[in-house]
Amino acid sequence: MFDKVKTVHITIQANYYSVTSLHLICSEMEKCLKQWPNVIELNLCFGFNYFSRLRADRNINRYQASMQPYVKTIGELLPRVSKLVLQGATQCEVLDEWFGDLALHYSNQLRYLDRDYCIVIDTPPLQTFNMLTNLNVTFGEFANYSTACAAASQLQHLRIYNIPCSVDESLPAVKTTTIVFPELRYLLLEYPRASNVFANIKAHASLPKLKLPCLETLHILFGGNYCPVLACAVLPTSMKSINIIGQYGILSVLDKCGVQRVEKLMMTALLNPTNNASDTKNLIKSLYDCNRVTRYGCLRLDKTLTLKPEDLETLTITHLQIGMEMDSAMVIAFITKLSRLVDIKFTNVSMEDPVLNLADPEINGDIGKTVVPFAAPINKTQRNRFQN
Repeated sequence: MFDKVKTVHITIQANYYSVTSLHLICSEMEKCLKQWPNVIELNLCFGFNYFSRLRADRNINRYQASMQPYVKTIGELLPRVSKLVLQGATQCEVLDEWFGDLALHYSNQLRYLDRDYCIVIDTPPLQTFNMLTNLNVTFGEFANYSTACAAASQLQHLRIYNIPCSVDESLPAVKTTTIVFPELRYLLLEYPRASNVFANIKAHASLPKLKLPCLETLHILFGGNYCPVLACAVLPTSMKSINIIGQYGILSVLDKCGVQRVEKLMMTALLNPTNNASDTKNLIKSLYDCNRVTRYGCLRLDKTLTLKPEDLETLTITHLQIGMEMDSAMVIAFITKLSRLVDIKFTNVSMEDPVLNLADPEINGDIGKTVVPFAAPINKTQRNRFQN
């Protein structure tokens, strides 16, 4: 029965007794089978609490030494693991390094590596995970550490969270002028929400070109006003999905990155009063041109940009969130003139003027009675922060 198991989940709830728990788990597994040859996926989760972190930190050297043998024990019990998911125990340097050692044990065969916090690789020289096709990793708060290094030729899905400034600043040391990711289809880059770490664009002028000929899905979240990866990327002319949350600068780079057609474009513009309104409107028109966005266009704008329905009338925008202040007449104008809309959200509407009659029971209790004809196939409207 046990020799047919392909996935093993190990969860340790309290870090006070992590070593004892690992010993008991390994012993029980050995009683069933000396080796689990068909297990290809290992999910390892450490529960965590404040007091156990203090205990680990105060005894860091002893803790590391006592846990280290279990890397080899687990490796011998589960010799064919190709998918490794490591969870829990955030901000605990001991376990981050232990997770790194466990990943290194399987470095020649891992195809999937997922860590919900940082994974510390502390073995020079840096060892490459040559077989990885899927890498999900989060950078932590510890300084001067290395994380998993994957081969560009194999990666198909890459997700990197909480990217610090130091990562991008280290890239100019790369000696090659071009890096090709021939199989990469999914790329997600998430930066800290409150950071503006890429203000110095000149510092990244010598970065290599990043060729992504097969990329289908791109997410860049909280990229500030400039994203070195996007600025250096050579994207395919046609893509399935692009999702960008960032300021004007990063959105303008997206407009020039070579993508001529995209099925699904989602953009959250984090603008500020210094942005030129005319330039911003022209940028939106270019990005959401009906010849570029073919099926789904989602645009979220804050209150800093004033728009008229005519600015968006010919664009492929199916989902719209607007933060500028408007009255009910302007609300009706947006709904009636944007023919592709299926979902719209207004977050700063003043209702001081007489309310126009909408087919919405929440407004007038009269279902099905519409005064103004809708051109848009609206199936959802939201109104937040109405001002009386």
